[in-house]
Amino acid sequence: MDVSYILNYLNLQLAIASQSTWDSIAVISIHGGWMIFFYFFFHIGFELLHDREQGVFAGNIEFIYLAVNIPKTNEQTPRAVENFFAHIAGAHVTQDLIEKYFLGELQPWFAFEIISIEGYLQFVIYTPKKMRDLVEASLYAQYPDAEIVQIEDYTTTKPDKFPDTTYDMWGTEFTLAKPDEYPLLTYREFEHSVTKEYFKDPMAALLETMSRIGKGEECWFQIFLQPTDKAWQKRVADKAAELTNELVSTRATPEHPFPLLHRGETDLVEAVYRKGMKNGFKAKIRCVYVAKKENYNAKRVQYGLVGAMKQFSRDDSNGLKPLYSLTGVTGHYLFKDFQKNVRKNALMAAYKRRSGTRGGNKFILNVEELATIWHFPLAHAVRAPSLASVSAKRGEAPGILPLETEFFEDDVVAAPEPTGRQSRVHKKYSTHKTVDAPHAVHEAPPPPNLPIA
Repeated sequence: MDVSYILNYLNLQLAIASQSTWDSIAVISIHGGWMIFFYFFFHIGFELLHDREQGVFAGNIEFIYLAVNIPKTNEQTPRAVENFFAHIAGAHVTQDLIEKYFLGELQPWFAFEIISIEGYLQFVIYTPKKMRDLVEASLYAQYPDAEIVQIEDYTTTKPDKFPDTTYDMWGTEFTLAKPDEYPLLTYREFEHSVTKEYFKDPMAALLETMSRIGKGEECWFQIFLQPTDKAWQKRVADKAAELTNELVSTRATPEHPFPLLHRGETDLVEAVYRKGMKNGFKAKIRCVYVAKKENYNAKRVQYGLVGAMKQFSRDDSNGLKPLYSLTGVTGHYLFKDFQKNVRKNALMAAYKRRSGTRGGNKFILNVEELATIWHFPLAHAVRAPSLASVSAKRGEAPGILPLETEFFEDDVVAAPEPTGRQSRVHKKYSTHKTVDAPHAVHEAPPPPNLPIA
């Protein structure tokens, strides 16, 4: 047996032990240790360069904000929005190694939002400008009578840093309770078991909560989405197979090696399989409540928003829960106020930038899950008199949001009545009532202090 290698190794250890720290480093480097240092510094340098290139790439993307109104008589189920998201998944770009790792190219990303300004609701889509045609075509394909109007960023009127002399805020991100191979409850489970014509819209709780805020208050709900490849679907298929094997093996006996599964077990396995059969996105969910200090009442929305998200939970599968430990605006022990303000600043920055990296980790939601959480409400299932809806023709400005004036002057195809449309563009706000609901919380016209360009 050749023991020369072992002897050389022992001699090296003795030499290192007998030297000073710097001499030991020199000995290690001479005997191949330089490769460790080279790998370490190369890896760090490459990551820094990669992050820089991605930052440059992201900074060159121009984004726009689209306010979306649909007819107040809408009877389209979330299936229409599921088809819309499936179409948006076409934004995924196949990148080679050079584009991904050296040029820093990123997959495009979107944000699908619902905002409440003093109780007046609006659906908003944040999209790269070059993807505008894709978004509009996808929406019009499902909602031919929809209005899509470009607006300004509604978040710019609120502070970036806290504490602030005028405003205070609350917010959090939501994350999955279990690994993302497990699905959420979807709109299919909200259909009546006897007749498919009756649908209990899960959007009702969210919109009702957001519509109840009052003067000086705003509530923002955001879903960050980024198209992804099909790799996640294999993970889901493997998880479904693993669940099947576990359920069968725990109940198998020599007499019954292939036992029948219970209905609930079968439903779980089928739900996992079904999740992996549809297009998916990398997702993040966050919400922000911001109000003037004299009107601040975070509890008004906190419990309602958390409860609305818990509708999609299934005990044996998955659910959404607030990520208070990482993104909640709370503080404990020492310097509590300082901790709260640091977290508030981080969450506000993440929301305003529609960030996919700040806060918690992204997770996979498929188009069916997304359509369940974010869709246009059904007229018979949701009473939201303050929800913006189609009141005239495509292209009319919604009454509660800051308008991108240039959009109307240059981008909209002329309507049959251009004079009337142009005059409506410059209205400060609209007093149109969308639903005749005597129990409505808000019956006054929109407040005059809304951010109108």
